[in-house]
Amino acid sequence: MQTYSYTVINQQGRRVKGRLVASSEEVLEKRLRGMGLWLVEASTEEAAAEQPTKQRKPVFGKGNRRELIDFSTLMSVQLQAGVSMMVALETTAADSKDRRYREAVQDVQRMIEAGESLHEAMRHHPAVFPSYFTSLVRAGEDSGSLPETFAELKRYLEWQEEIVSDIRQATIYPAIVLICVCLFVLGLFSFVIPQFAKLLETAGAELPTITRVVFWLGDVAKSTWWVWMILLVVVPIVVQVLRVKVHQVDVLFDRLKFRMPLFGELNRMLVMARFAHNLSTLYRAGIVIINAIKLCEDLLRSALMIDVLQDVRQRVTAGEPFSDACRKHPVYPPLVIRMIAMGEKTGSLDMALDNVAGYYNTVIPRKIKRIFSVAEPMLILFLVGIVGCVALAVFLPILSLMSAASRR
Repeated sequence: MQTYSYTVINQQGRRVKGRLVASSEEVLEKRLRGMGLWLVEASTEEAAAEQPTKQRKPVFGKGNRRELIDFSTLMSVQLQAGVSMMVALETTAADSKDRRYREAVQDVQRMIEAGESLHEAMRHHPAVFPSYFTSLVRAGEDSGSLPETFAELKRYLEWQEEIVSDIRQATIYPAIVLICVCLFVLGLFSFVIPQFAKLLETAGAELPTITRVVFWLGDVAKSTWWVWMILLVVVPIVVQVLRVKVHQVDVLFDRLKFRMPLFGELNRMLVMARFAHNLSTLYRAGIVIINAIKLCEDLLRSALMIDVLQDVRQRVTAGEPFSDACRKHPVYPPLVIRMIAMGEKTGSLDMALDNVAGYYNTVIPRKIKRIFSVAEPMLILFLVGIVGCVALAVFLPILSLMSAASRR
């Protein structure tokens, strides 16, 4: 049996590409003809790899969590109701509003008709179905609990959506205030302060120390404002590129995130919540602990945690208990280590990790509100302080001029 990459024409006259397992090209053509498709060209995976042709692009440039939630919900409901896999996929594809996503599900349906399993068909679309998703589906197929697996995936994805939504709602207002404060300060010192400086110099007023300092800052900002504007745009881009290209830079960035005032503890809580929830979901689905840790490395999106999990996985592979391997790394809070150790002793690691995730689900929203209830007044006080210093720097010389004029 070989895997063929093929191009066909469907009943609507469109060209469609796909992959199919068959013993020969003749068998491949018969199967495609039975599906109402006319074969245009076909090549084995090995031949296609040798040719400098365009590779098949994923149908999604970026994963869509909302689409995955809807997919998992529909599949769980239909399979639990006794609907066949093919009908469930057909209904799910018809219900999807995203054309590219719909085409991916239809391609999965065609591959299953050709003899592939559901998780094998999903692996051909990694931009739509991430690795952890297909791994859980495979575990559900092997254990015969596919409806329950889709229900678990729905629960997990909705949890992710809720966490992201909470963070987004909590950070939008402070981010807008911070940007406005930066632009206000830059505009004040670049354009407003220099005009007052010219006016007071013309009047010949004696300038106090605070006025000289503020006017000096205004001169610097006026001559270099474009540099600061470029830095505000370039520095974040450079940092992001370095994080993608250089792993050590990404690890250093994560270490700094975990040590930030106010936000450091929140960042660590978010990573621990994702770790506990991901590992619990994977382990409950029947994936062995070593493979589950490997999948978690791809899910956490933290370079520091990837290094930590790689070391933990190597220690567990060598026979060390999971809790002892985690204890070697200070990034794990004592609570997480104790719960993992308890889960190992009682044989209920998934429940212990669920308890950890539930704890963080309760604590994180309160932590977010507490942090930003402190951050917002600090931003306002900073803005008031800047405006107050500028006002003193401007009005003190004016008051001295007025008192000198009254004495005359």
